[in-house]
Amino acid sequence: MLLRTLFFGCLFLVGRVFAQSTAPMITKDSIDVFQQGADSKPLEQYNALWQSPVHKAVWDEFQQKFATDFDTKKQIELLFSQNIDSREIGLFNARKKQMEFLKNHPDFAKLSDSFKRYVENTARWNYWYWVLNHAVARSNADTKNLKMASLPNVMTEALDPKKINDEEAFLTPAYRDFLVVFVTYFNSREHAFDKYTDLGKSMEDKAAFAKKYLSGAVLPYYLCRLLRENCTITPKAAVVNTLAELSRLPKIERYVPLASAKCNEVLTRVEEKKPVETVAKKGKEDDITLQTVEGKTFYLSDFKGKVVYLDFWASWCGPCRAEFPFSKAMHDKLTDKQKKKIVFLYASIDENEDAWKKALEKLQLQGENGHLKPAQNAAIMRKLAVSSIPRYVIIDKAGKIVSADATRPSSPETLNELLKLIE
Repeated sequence: MLLRTLFFGCLFLVGRVFAQSTAPMITKDSIDVFQQGADSKPLEQYNALWQSPVHKAVWDEFQQKFATDFDTKKQIELLFSQNIDSREIGLFNARKKQMEFLKNHPDFAKLSDSFKRYVENTARWNYWYWVLNHAVARSNADTKNLKMASLPNVMTEALDPKKINDEEAFLTPAYRDFLVVFVTYFNSREHAFDKYTDLGKSMEDKAAFAKKYLSGAVLPYYLCRLLRENCTITPKAAVVNTLAELSRLPKIERYVPLASAKCNEVLTRVEEKKPVETVAKKGKEDDITLQTVEGKTFYLSDFKGKVVYLDFWASWCGPCRAEFPFSKAMHDKLTDKQKKKIVFLYASIDENEDAWKKALEKLQLQGENGHLKPAQNAAIMRKLAVSSIPRYVIIDKAGKIVSADATRPSSPETLNELLKLIE
């Protein structure tokens, strides 16, 4: 059976964290793909909504009143703490209150129909974003399960893939973020909810699914975002093919440069073809290249002879940072002799190196720290199937990967596993 890993974003939410981030895959995008890539028509429609002072005032009031409903951190907490029935009821009630706010607002009659639909679409698609994410995010977190969780059919029957494309809803961030989880979930459903291990196949399947159900201004946006959020650890052939699909669409003059710039390192990478080169680099398929804060290069193999607990993380990843106190507790329990035999290696996948450095100053992580560029380490990232963070790997003294999906620092089993390997 072909296994598939859901390639969707920081532990979870590419687009929101990130999390897109969605994530989000692993990296949080540094730009707004809609503002930077869309053609003039949707941008003009969006900007026209805010010409009215009444619109601005109502929207500000809406955002303040329902801040918690759109607070990523709070919604993620609820996602992981509630079962799907409780979660859906909470989201349904939140959407109902948002709609009541609009309809009962004293200035309702002063609002344009397009603005009313903007608010309605925001409420509607934020609801669906988090409903689908209950399956997507929790499945990404459960890396040992080879199947993606499916939602009850009665809960998703209102989402007809053939009726998802909506260019007016496209003006709202909620709908644009929804597109990512929509394609992830329903593409997975078409493949019996098996997870991917081939990230190239994952990207191409999602692009094909999007072409089947999305069109107009919506499709190029999604493909551009798919590339930007995933290309750095996806095989070159899939990136090239998906970029070609994007290039064939109309009104993509701004999207193609956005995707190409983000994926340039992958697109210009020379793929190894000669068997002799593979032999010459024997052993490097398990190596990782990192940079110190000072910009010096070092490798995972530099720690051969010691047990390594490798922690993939990013400054913007809340679940990653929540585990650091447990890492410190483990480190503090080691004797001086044991500390010489075990290395805690923190590999940041931050796109912004300055954000990583600032986080290091604040966190004061005990161990070795390095900045990792996913594209530069694509082979090992694919081998480990690193599709979400936090992610932990245990390497023994011989440099062999003992556990490619190790338990978290908060697990009482982790320290025992490390100690066994130094005996």
